[in-house]
Amino acid sequence: MAIVPTRSHRYGLALLVAAAIAGCSSGGTDNTNPGTITLSVSPNNGTVQQGGQLTTVATLTRGGGFTGTVNLTVTGAPAGVTAQLSNVQTSGTTTTATVTIVVAGTTVAGVYQLVAHGTGTGVTEATANYTLTVTAAPAPAYTLTLSSATVSIVQGASTPTINVTLARTNFTGNVTFSVDNLPTGVTAAFVPNNTATSASVLTLTVAGTAVPGATNLTVRGAATGLTDRTAPLALTVTAPAPSFTLSLTQATLSIAQGASTPTTTVNINRTNFPGDVALSVLNLPTGVTASFAPANPQTTSSSVLTLTVAPGAPTGTFTNLSVQGVGTPGTVSTPLSLTITAGVPAGNFTLSTTPATAVGVTQGANVNVTVNINRTGGNTSDIALTATGTLPTGMTLAFLPTSTTGASSVLTVTTTGATPVGATPIVIHGNTASLGEQTVNLTINVSAPGGSGNVTLSFATCTTDNKAAWVAFMNGTSGTWTAVTGTADVYNFNITQSKGSIAYVTLGTGSSVITVLHFTQAELIAGTLNFCAAPTPGNTYNGTVANFPGGFQGRVTYGGGTANVLGNGAFQITNALLGAFPLIGYAWPLGTGGGDRVFIQRDEDPSNGGSFSSAVDFQHATKSASATIGAGTLTGLAGTETQIFHQMTYYTGGNACTPSLLYFLRATAASFSFYGVPASLRVAGDVHSISISAISGPTSFRILTENFVDITTRALTPFVLPAPLPVPVVSDAGGPYKRLMVVATGVSAEYNISHTMTYVDQTAPGKSGVVTASQGWVGGANVTLVLPDFTGVGTFNAAWAPATGDGLAWFLSSSGGTFTNVCTDGQRFLIATRSGSLP
Repeated sequence: MAIVPTRSHRYGLALLVAAAIAGCSSGGTDNTNPGTITLSVSPNNGTVQQGGQLTTVATLTRGGGFTGTVNLTVTGAPAGVTAQLSNVQTSGTTTTATVTIVVAGTTVAGVYQLVAHGTGTGVTEATANYTLTVTAAPAPAYTLTLSSATVSIVQGASTPTINVTLARTNFTGNVTFSVDNLPTGVTAAFVPNNTATSASVLTLTVAGTAVPGATNLTVRGAATGLTDRTAPLALTVTAPAPSFTLSLTQATLSIAQGASTPTTTVNINRTNFPGDVALSVLNLPTGVTASFAPANPQTTSSSVLTLTVAPGAPTGTFTNLSVQGVGTPGTVSTPLSLTITAGVPAGNFTLSTTPATAVGVTQGANVNVTVNINRTGGNTSDIALTATGTLPTGMTLAFLPTSTTGASSVLTVTTTGATPVGATPIVIHGNTASLGEQTVNLTINVSAPGGSGNVTLSFATCTTDNKAAWVAFMNGTSGTWTAVTGTADVYNFNITQSKGSIAYVTLGTGSSVITVLHFTQAELIAGTLNFCAAPTPGNTYNGTVANFPGGFQGRVTYGGGTANVLGNGAFQITNALLGAFPLIGYAWPLGTGGGDRVFIQRDEDPSNGGSFSSAVDFQHATKSASATIGAGTLTGLAGTETQIFHQMTYYTGGNACTPSLLYFLRATAASFSFYGVPASLRVAGDVHSISISAISGPTSFRILTENFVDITTRALTPFVLPAPLPVPVVSDAGGPYKRLMVVATGVSAEYNISHTMTYVDQTAPGKSGVVTASQGWVGGANVTLVLPDFTGVGTFNAAWAPATGDGLAWFLSSSGGTFTNVCTDGQRFLIATRSGSLP
């Protein structure tokens, strides 16, 4: 025997349980003895809270040989109550099943008399009563507690994290946290905040300028429709304990007998301690004395140490010396090593430089400095010259000669174009046997050859592989290219003529890209030319899909991030922006049919790693609808197209013009259907953007992109493809490397924005280049783009360009239209390309 749940519409109630109960044999009912049935439920009553469920066991017993079908129904249930059968078991003439009664949160509280009816052909109806009591769910509420009610933080530090815990009762909404009565210099951060979870972590950060003392804070939780919850938090800001440490500018000294050391500085690093520090040197060898200036520093942060070695002091290296400081916080020390060499001979020397004190050098150039050896007392010893200091990238120092018995040596300072602009201090050292070391200080000032100007190029936000390794410009449309170096990856130069050009090279691992840009002066000086956008924040969000149509494919977009979906269930969007954006879902058939569905939930704002507030429900009563269908007409076809397709993007103008790709690569013809968001889901500022691509074999294609608001209205006007590009003449302009030149004659005037030639080296992988000219720079219908000859322009390396024998794949594209703002109705953008190869 088996019980098979079915749906009955006889009574029109919210709770309907119907079952067919068949006999144990295939024979019919004995008409002379129709038999009997009885029905019972155990228990026969139950109490459940709104939104809950309970179970009872229904038992059906046949008698008198009855084996026919029995239909079960239930009456008397209130709205929002449903039931499900499970665990159906039959033993002999008795069949039992578990009945799960599910009560919706909207069901009205009360006591309800439910009646289960069993009916079958030829038998008397059997019934069983069940009393259902529905009680009201508790009101939404929550409590807020802290893992610690007191915290003490030192100035300039952050608190160990404080856990904030929410105990929720019938409440799943977002809670926003804040801290009341924060003193000046103290900030609070919750992770996460505005959260539907039951936990957050509070971090208090205390600035070094915050005033020490105790403050009673209040941690507050705010949720829509509920009274704020609070928890007290006692904060004590303390000053760091007084302390100090010592360090030496030179911890290893060498002094000849009868001489004094070149001074070394004792640095006193103070923390909340302005008092006296008594300085001394421990474990001095016999005949060595120490003096400090000042000897007992008070509020100062340094003292100059001088060691004097008597003529009879023992020679050797002494590594157990230490400089000791005694102050109120305690006693500290730092190690010092002293080497005593043999006595000083007659005579001595000092060092000076010409020019004195400082010297200037331009990036990519070199400069000579004379190091003067000023001898006294008949000194003729061989003086060895060295230099110390932290040298920037590309700077080198060389002495000629490196040691001399004469009166001078020449120091050559060499820089490259990559050497940063700025001042570099160095120390020049002179050493000879039995004499103390002599030094002279010199500052090397590096300047940029480009200087300031009306054009600014910035690679400051670029990754390492996208920063320029070489930059040059040309003032006018012909003449000399001039290399320019920048400061912190920003380059400045002057374009005084009506047109000008920029060139730069980026280098990656085993790759080089040469980029050339030709613009009008007005285009060049309109603002800083930023070649790299700020990095994508990379936020991640989680969600679910419901009621996804069978046989469809789809995508969900939010804040610039996208997830592809093929059915119901979880999805994750990565690399999205943080903030409030629409959550948009779109589903379209896997074949060529229609029936597209659109879902839009406005102003979602989950935290990074959080979840969306609702599912992407493609059957939602108000947030989802059938896509609007437009019957499009396409003109301007050349008859050589091998593929035509279109895709649709939707921009939500109320959210910083955020794009959402609805669908892509749909087959298109002279007459075609296109789809978009119906008026019921749109808001002011939303714009559709269709892109139609027509491909003519492997060497040519055209793209038309148009913006419009309403699908139906736009379908009344044909879409017009732009004219194809003329077939260009492609050659090598000649020179020290292969210089691709592309000449296109009679380019349509509708391509009024720019023209670009791109090449990819087929012989030497990794080499490529781009030459772009604005239509303002071209000035007419004939376009000539060529890779310039940069030989001798700064540090340009011909190895970055294709070798004369390399084969190149080339691409020519032209663009035009009125595309000034992607979220403006009526905007139109055109692009056409040609491609080929040059052996």
